Amino acid sequence: MKTRRLVFEHLSRIHGVARATCLLLMISCIGASAYGDDDLPGGGQATPVDSIALPAGFRAQLLRSAEKGEGSWVSMTFDDRGRVILGRDKRGVVRLTFSDDRGQVDQFEVIENTLKHCRGILWAHDSLYVCATNNSGFYRLRDTNGDDQFDSVQELMPFDYQSRYGHGPNQIVLGPDNMLYVVNGNDVAFPEGFAADSPYRDPEDDHLLPEPRDTVEDIRVGYVAKTDPEGKNREIVAGGFRNQFDVAFNADGEMFTYDADMEWDVGLPWYRPTRLNHVVSGGEYGWRWGTGKWPDYFADSLPTTLDTGLGSPTGLEFGTRSQFPPAYRESLFMGDWQHGRIFQVELTPRGASYGGQYKVFLEGGALNVCDLTFGPDGAMYFITGGRGSQSGLYRVTYEGPEVAAPSLDAEQTDQAQASAAARKVRHQLEQWHKRSDADAKAIDFIWPHLNSDDRWLRFAARLAIERQDLELWRERALNESQPKASIAALLALAHRGRAEDQSQLLTALGRVPLASLGREDLLDALRVWQLSFIRQGEPSESDRAKVLSQLSPLYPQTSGYVNRELCSLLIYLQAPDVVPRTVELIRAAISQEDMLYYSQRLARVSEGWTNETREAFFDSLLAARRFQGGKLLSVSLQQIHEDAIGTLTEAEKEHLKPRLDMLATATDGPSEDEAASASFVKQWTWEELEAELPRTRQGRSWEQGRAALAKAQCVKCHRVSEQGSPTGPDLTHVGRRFDERALLESIVQPSKVIDEKYRLSSYLMDSGNLVTGRPIGVSATVITVQTDSMRDETVPLKRAEIEQTTPSGLSPMPSGLMNVLTLDEILDLIAYLRSSGDPQAEAFQ
Repeated sequence: MKTRRLVFEHLSRIHGVARATCLLLMISCIGASAYGDDDLPGGGQATPVDSIALPAGFRAQLLRSAEKGEGSWVSMTFDDRGRVILGRDKRGVVRLTFSDDRGQVDQFEVIENTLKHCRGILWAHDSLYVCATNNSGFYRLRDTNGDDQFDSVQELMPFDYQSRYGHGPNQIVLGPDNMLYVVNGNDVAFPEGFAADSPYRDPEDDHLLPEPRDTVEDIRVGYVAKTDPEGKNREIVAGGFRNQFDVAFNADGEMFTYDADMEWDVGLPWYRPTRLNHVVSGGEYGWRWGTGKWPDYFADSLPTTLDTGLGSPTGLEFGTRSQFPPAYRESLFMGDWQHGRIFQVELTPRGASYGGQYKVFLEGGALNVCDLTFGPDGAMYFITGGRGSQSGLYRVTYEGPEVAAPSLDAEQTDQAQASAAARKVRHQLEQWHKRSDADAKAIDFIWPHLNSDDRWLRFAARLAIERQDLELWRERALNESQPKASIAALLALAHRGRAEDQSQLLTALGRVPLASLGREDLLDALRVWQLSFIRQGEPSESDRAKVLSQLSPLYPQTSGYVNRELCSLLIYLQAPDVVPRTVELIRAAISQEDMLYYSQRLARVSEGWTNETREAFFDSLLAARRFQGGKLLSVSLQQIHEDAIGTLTEAEKEHLKPRLDMLATATDGPSEDEAASASFVKQWTWEELEAELPRTRQGRSWEQGRAALAKAQCVKCHRVSEQGSPTGPDLTHVGRRFDERALLESIVQPSKVIDEKYRLSSYLMDSGNLVTGRPIGVSATVITVQTDSMRDETVPLKRAEIEQTTPSGLSPMPSGLMNVLTLDEILDLIAYLRSSGDPQAEAFQ
């Protein structure tokens, strides 16, 4: 379950509890009466199944609602006798025994009552493994005398869990190698005794222009650890997550995790949506503290596999063991606690990794899904609960007609075979993530893959090179002539090289033909320059001048991402004209994320300003009062404001006094006049716009189409190419799936066809009131519903007063967005969406 970050508040740390290496707990069938009702809730009714929407042919059963004193359940597993074992939110572990027909629970028993907040639970190796988050440990429970009770409780691994925000030890999963995979959030240091040659090691912030307010005592990231059944051999597989709750393996043995976002960062350039990640050896996924989260394109990290917008990731499981139809058996199922749903993800092999698309498999009002798995009968079982809320145990079966397995066409077959071959090569490269051979043969095998067009193979090869003796490959890196391979090799040298290697590295990088590089390669090259300065120190004056002469002519680019990295580098290198050029980018920005990125970078620059650029900068801060986003948006704006004022001379303060006074008296939100971003033009009808659609195919304006994205407020929720917010559906490639007519219809008539992933819920209250919106917070007694995403308006609803919850027929996308655009702007916008924002598209020629 997602926990919220408290702004700059230093909470007291948990220093650990007294531990015993082996605790002998003689536990018979202990009743719940040992705890007070407040400590172990229950006694209500879990969400009824008639409130749960499922695909045709599927049926849901509520097997048990937690009764009074039975607790709120957060994790689940099946033991070797087909019984469900549940980890409780407060403390303890319980076991449910079914009747033969699995229609009811015959027995409820508490089998352990001391472990606190059991977020992870797994039956494997004739043992019960438990991650007790608030005990800061990983435990093994065994029945050593055959009485069906756990008389041995052994701590296998203590965790240095510093509970700043509740991101501690999470789930445990049995891997295809019979090893145990332990999932940890970003408040847990690497455990003592982990292998020094682990595939993932020594994470660094690696910020060229670090934000001083983000400084923490040590760099902690979420990670996945692997250990044997006894917890003795430990290694870190991958890291750079925020608070991933679970992992799952597909039929090919590939691992995936579902990582949480930070909703308070919505609207800020460093916001990362909830995401599915393909977890590979040594994988770095870029989460860092505060504003320092790495963008997806950093060459020394790996990209998201699938973004799912806002949500609270919980359990995930592939349908491999299910009795569902074939397409479902190949899918990944992911729980979303906040929105009360389970997603179905269809993964498609893509090179050495995967692409994915998702849809809602199951959804219900106030259905806060904590965990899910497939039972011995092939049915899906899931539990609700968490944060003291009412728990329920559910079973989902397929009872529809038999469905034939889908067949692959020739193209799909070729793609699957090519991807399997690429994954095999990736696995071969990964063997050197731990192993270092003092042998040039290893380098010879690895090196060609630095030039791969597949980012996942390049990453695996580059990491394998870094693990080898530097003396075996330094000169080869400096002399590599292929641009892609040269950039990857020099990235490895920036990570591993010494300060005295910097000048040669910069010279080699200077030979790369920047003007002919595509966007991805150019971003990779810019990252190498950054890492060299971060890890090897400031360049000499002559090297600085050379790098400036190479980078300055590139700024600005049509790519906003390239501009962001050039901006940081040119500020670091003290380019004399970086201020006016960046102010122009702020003026031209169509998304608040871009404007905030450039403003944060410029705010601490003291040289190179004129009265005009200062005025424009502070005017942009005044305009930013109408920006909308999470709770940290106003905090970040205030920090930019403070930093910028800190660089002003007394004369500049006097000159800017009217603007500074306005900023000092600004309220948290905009006035109605400020909030009105564009004037009303006309209430357009579908019929009159449909008739004009043929004109979208030629003679359109790319610039005006791009500007219309902001004018119609599209970028507040949607990302198109590099612009906008990722909280709603990504529209970058929407033109590949829909023609002009379908695009226009979705904007003018947003409620005609609603994507189930973004459908709102309607809550009928006992009073007769109907509230429609998106649940953004769930507690034991209250659901907080966002009723207006544009204005961030919310309503708290008491769960006991909700009579019925149903899917809404209204789209979360407001109608009338086109009414602030002229006809030509509408046609340009449709052309922009059809072309995925490509200025070279035929419609713009």
